[in-house]
Amino acid sequence: MMDLRERVAIAFMGVSLLVTLGLGGAVAYELGRPAGASTGAGGTASTGAGTTDTSGSATVSGPTTGSGTAGTSGTAGTSGTAGHAVAGAGAARAPVSNASIGVANGVITVGGTYDETGVLDATVERDTVRAYFNQVNAAGGVNGYKFQLIDCDSAYDPTRGHQCSQQLLSANILAVVGWLSASSEQPETPFLTSHGMPIIGGLGVPAEFTDSSSYPLSIDLAKGATGQGLHAADIKTTDGKPIQAPGVVALNTNFTQQVLDHLLAALHSKGIKEKDVITVDATKPDYTDTVIKLRSEGADSIIAGLDPFSYARFFQAMKRQNYNIRFYGSGLDKTSAEKQYQDQAFTTAESLTPLVEPVGHEKDPAVAEYLGAVQKYFPRQMDALDVYSEGSWVAAKIFVEAVKRISGPVTRQSLLASLNGIKNFQTGLTVPISFSAGGAHDPNGCLQWIRQSGGTWQTYSGWNCF
Repeated sequence: MMDLRERVAIAFMGVSLLVTLGLGGAVAYELGRPAGASTGAGGTASTGAGTTDTSGSATVSGPTTGSGTAGTSGTAGTSGTAGHAVAGAGAARAPVSNASIGVANGVITVGGTYDETGVLDATVERDTVRAYFNQVNAAGGVNGYKFQLIDCDSAYDPTRGHQCSQQLLSANILAVVGWLSASSEQPETPFLTSHGMPIIGGLGVPAEFTDSSSYPLSIDLAKGATGQGLHAADIKTTDGKPIQAPGVVALNTNFTQQVLDHLLAALHSKGIKEKDVITVDATKPDYTDTVIKLRSEGADSIIAGLDPFSYARFFQAMKRQNYNIRFYGSGLDKTSAEKQYQDQAFTTAESLTPLVEPVGHEKDPAVAEYLGAVQKYFPRQMDALDVYSEGSWVAAKIFVEAVKRISGPVTRQSLLASLNGIKNFQTGLTVPISFSAGGAHDPNGCLQWIRQSGGTWQTYSGWNCF
């Protein structure tokens, strides 16, 4: 497949709007997809799977404009950049507006870019934001406002991710909230903030931690890799020995090298020397060659950073090769993907999380609220919930809290000022969150360790901060 940096830019996507009017007045729009199309919880394209508010909502399709076909699935994202110059580099940064952008008729409109089609499925992150907004709207809203989300499908393609940024800017939204686009967040964060757009939440890519208009809630993936590497010294191989020679496998993205540098530095500081470092594309259909290579090299464990759907193919290859060694990976807690793992190595897998693992904490008030809202509004997404959807939920919660604290007009300026005033906010799913003015934000540098035990996740530590 042609590298994205060499690919001729595709024609502009057509724009379609899907308006969902739900209980409590929640309104949702979609940009860049055909009206009525949706992606289900299992990572394959389907109709209406988990994307419609189930509380008696009516769906009205908006107009479609432009000459291209929007939302076509199957476009593979690869490493590299989005193929565009980062706006703001060597150019004047647009001031943050004090106008009422995205605020009209008692409704606050925000947006987000999500990898909804293609090889990944971030519709659950989109629907988690909508579930929180639905819950708030059903309770009457905040300060006379209700909330709606515009989403755009980046399809795991940085070129389309950049088009989504342009469309969201044109849609005059107040802010980006709870987005999840592994293909696009790294290049699009500086592009959006250079145009005066506040960003709340995200995957945790490095760019989100270097800008005063970006408010990440999860751990910086590079810092998380440091924690993962340091904790490897506390994990034993399947024969009870300390990990000494892991095989490292990571998804090939536009931020992978920076994350790998931190992981390897942490491993080396503990006297752990990797047997191999293998980067793979999310489109890789079969990991048999990777498994055979790591076995032949004598890896005593696997340390991985993949997406949930790639993990499924990896575990299936391990099962076919009867290859059972200690598996230690981030982001393993996705029920819909776990059902496909089917391998002995997963039954003793180790993982880590910057948010409270819901399994085992279902009665905690914050976890119960999160699970209850998704169950009510998007029940078909329950099996797709994972650490990343939790992050989107917390982003929506922090955003609404910031709006609640604004006493005058809601503008991008007043939103940033309100966010900068948040101190020691208890989300119930993270360490207490605090922001401040005048620099970049990094409010959550903490992880908890979890492992598979008896077919379920067990949290076996408190917060470990880095």
